Amino acid sequence: MNTEDLKNQAEGILEGGKEKAASFLEDGGKMDQLLEQVEAKLETVPKAGIYLAEVPRMIALLKDYIQKDYTEAPKKSLIFIVAALLYLINPKDIIPDKYIGVGLLDDAAVVAACIALTKKDLDAYDAWKDAKTEA
Repeated sequence: MNTEDLKNQAEGILEGGKEKAASFLEDGGKMDQLLEQVEAKLETVPKAGIYLAEVPRMIALLKDYIQKDYTEAPKKSLIFIVAALLYLINPKDIIPDKYIGVGLLDDAAVVAACIALTKKDLDAYDAWKDAKTEA
């Protein structure tokens, strides 16, 4: 499987996960559980490059959205982020995480695709956080 194939599969996963992600976004309890599971997974596995390092920022945006502190992100971007996080905790992903060294490549590819689709909104969230901190 080459990089382009992995990228295409990752984008397909995000598109396919939109309906489930939307249902999670509407249910605060489900979202809390999801975010806890993702944070727990990140504590137990090494970071797979720059893309998985972006997951805490995605979690922070969702937490601020759930708490209604930050509501500027478009729903479409929120759904893509939730879909990526759902994939991240899925034990039946393209390359199982048990394969050390390569097991997180598919997770990183899905997160990378999500970042590409939501970069503008993640950057806007960062600017909001920075302005809030400076105030």
